[in-house]
Amino acid sequence: MNFETKLSLKEKKKHCAVLVRGGGLGDFILSLPLVNYIQSTYEEVLILTKPSYFCLVQSKIKNIEFFELDLGISQFGERLKDSDVFTFWKDGEWIDELKKYHVQKVFILPAKPKSPPHIIESIFKVLSINIPDSYLSKPCLGDFWVQSLTLWIHSGSGSKAKNIPFSFYKKLADDWLRNKKENQVVFSFGEADRHSLDLFKSETFCYPDRIQLILPRSIEEYKEILLKGVAQFWGNDSGPSHLAANLGIPTNVCFRSTNPKIWRPTGPRVHVHEFTQDAN
Repeated sequence: MNFETKLSLKEKKKHCAVLVRGGGLGDFILSLPLVNYIQSTYEEVLILTKPSYFCLVQSKIKNIEFFELDLGISQFGERLKDSDVFTFWKDGEWIDELKKYHVQKVFILPAKPKSPPHIIESIFKVLSINIPDSYLSKPCLGDFWVQSLTLWIHSGSGSKAKNIPFSFYKKLADDWLRNKKENQVVFSFGEADRHSLDLFKSETFCYPDRIQLILPRSIEEYKEILLKGVAQFWGNDSGPSHLAANLGIPTNVCFRSTNPKIWRPTGPRVHVHEFTQDAN
């Protein structure tokens, strides 16, 4: 995904940008347009985030360096002077700490907006940049969809309030398997999906021999398996849904407690399904 910046012959890239981004997988993926923008605007980019997210930025980008979030800014403190810092933290002590390093400017970005527009639009609004509507339909990780006969379901998320009833996903799986004898279903679960995994294990499916359980050990492994081929992906508002959508995979995202107008995944083949909080 390229963010085009127009520099005149007299203009030069700014010296250094620092991006501090914690949060969940979906939060980081929704920040990738910002990563692309600062990479194209600054000579040097330092990203402070979770090590598991390092794989989500193209390794061929030479002016980006990654640092582990838990180790803090002291890892590169001497390089902060005159830099621009992009952060989603509003903590006063944190801002004071940055000033001690004589940073040039601190951009406080919206972490959890409660009303539209989309989070990406809100981020760029702070930077006084308007992005075209088409920007929200681009896959930040590239369009790598490979068609197959496999329906992929990720029925969990980091919050039970986001999860729609498991019975919905069970019916999806059974209908898919009945539709064609060659069809397959994958159910995937992460560390935060213990409750959903227990529900899966307690169910009886038709044609269980055509159902596969996958427990990815890393984001990189998750991405590699998805790229082998998926007919379509179904999931709640969760990191895996954002991952699938931004790989170009046809992604159906079920929203229950969060607002899709703010948190909808970007991507060319995203379909939103809204459920009420009291859905059974």
